[in-house]
Amino acid sequence: MSRYCVFESTLMASTHYAERILDAIATEDIENGTFGYLDGLADGESNIYKFVKGFKEGSPVVVVDHPAWTEDTSKLTNQRRDNYINKADVPFRVRVVKKLDEFGITIEGITSATQKIVTDVTDFTADEINVTIDSTTGKLVAEKVTSSGTTASTTTSVFKARIMRKRRMGASLSTPLRTYGYATAIYEAKIIALA
Repeated sequence: MSRYCVFESTLMASTHYAERILDAIATEDIENGTFGYLDGLADGESNIYKFVKGFKEGSPVVVVDHPAWTEDTSKLTNQRRDNYINKADVPFRVRVVKKLDEFGITIEGITSATQKIVTDVTDFTADEINVTIDSTTGKLVAEKVTSSGTTASTTTSVFKARIMRKRRMGASLSTPLRTYGYATAIYEAKIIALA
């Protein structure tokens, strides 16, 4: 069973200050918490944009944040994390990202190659971890900040956030027959640079 990314937008400007929330569409399945940009209106649409994973200089950064259920089906069934994905060619919601926005994201929203950098940290106040956007997947790339205040990467990005803390979300109950529920970690990050 696949577990998809959970993204929390509680402390974003689009949640509190009426910043932009737009409708978008993609030709492939897109996980919540995927970062990207909008590439004009979709064909034949007047208010639905084409979503592209990654980033583009001069284009606002957006993040996919859409409920994984529909009103015409049972919410209990569709809130399972193995159903938590936005299907291809079905409109979903994106939020325009602003500097100083804070968001929560599960480890599935970070590239598999850099997940260990995040999961190995026990104290995010002592070990600074920055995340940028991967240009092909739209997932976050984690980098440890060195003692000189720089990261090892030489890539540039229009976006940089710092992971501030980790907290537990949900609970699970195990019986001899099965495990119920999901207990997972949410990594809370704050955007510190946005071009």
